[in-house]
Amino acid sequence: MNYAQRELFLIALKQQFTDIFNTSKASKDTAELRFRAQGFVHAGELLELCSRAEVKQLMEDVHKDVFGISVAERKPKEYDRRQQALKLGDYDYFDEPAFNRLR
Repeated sequence: MNYAQRELFLIALKQQFTDIFNTSKASKDTAELRFRAQGFVHAGELLELCSRAEVKQLMEDVHKDVFGISVAERKPKEYDRRQQALKLGDYDYFDEPAFNRLR
């Protein structure tokens, strides 16, 4: 494995994760960016430029940089608030931009 290629791959992957999370934070569709990153990661694994554990750690680090909390901390809290709003019929919750609800 070429060290320079590995470093270039990880820098590019970090930028892709940053783009995905910043786009999500802006309440925009991330599907295309996510699919591109998934293919990129798959290629990196096939070429032995990264491991699944490294990718997960990098994604977690970038998520913390962008949102200030871990992936695990963000998902359940937002999910629970959304479910509670639906249960109570609190549709004002959905009037607030998702960007603000995620803070």
